[in-house]
Amino acid sequence: MTSAFEPALPDPRTPPQPLTSVRTKTNPWHLLFAGLAGAALVGALWVGLDLARTGSPSAPAVTAGQAFDLRGTFTLYSTGYSYSSCGGSGGYSDITTGTAVTVYNAAGTVLSQGALGSGHSNGAGTCVFSLSAPNVPAGEKFYLVEVSHRGRIMVQPDDARGGRVALSLGH
Repeated sequence: MTSAFEPALPDPRTPPQPLTSVRTKTNPWHLLFAGLAGAALVGALWVGLDLARTGSPSAPAVTAGQAFDLRGTFTLYSTGYSYSSCGGSGGYSDITTGTAVTVYNAAGTVLSQGALGSGHSNGAGTCVFSLSAPNVPAGEKFYLVEVSHRGRIMVQPDDARGGRVALSLGH
């Protein structure tokens, strides 16, 4: 005798029964709902990634023909400045407040010219200048920025428009 809480054990003399598969019909409404839910999820991800890239839902799209001011910093690693002013010496004597900043497109055409702003000491042998160039035309795949005659550095459009240009020399 078994209690109501104990399962009845099968008779060991009876051969085991084969498992049978149970087939159910898929409701077409369930398929439609799953497809719509999947499409909504993909759409939400697409919008979310776009917002993460632009920074806000109301960020205006920058189109060709519009201009922006390129801003950032230029760090000089040199020991040739005093505590009252920043500037390079010796081989870096061309780096000081007012040094030319030139912005080019991929073809090498000059798009804008600006200058280094005043510098400030940022530790032993380091001077950080503000960098700017006004009215840079938007719509380029990338920009080439050159300080003095020190070579052109490629800058991505988002960094150029967002004030995140960070160049350095020395060290």
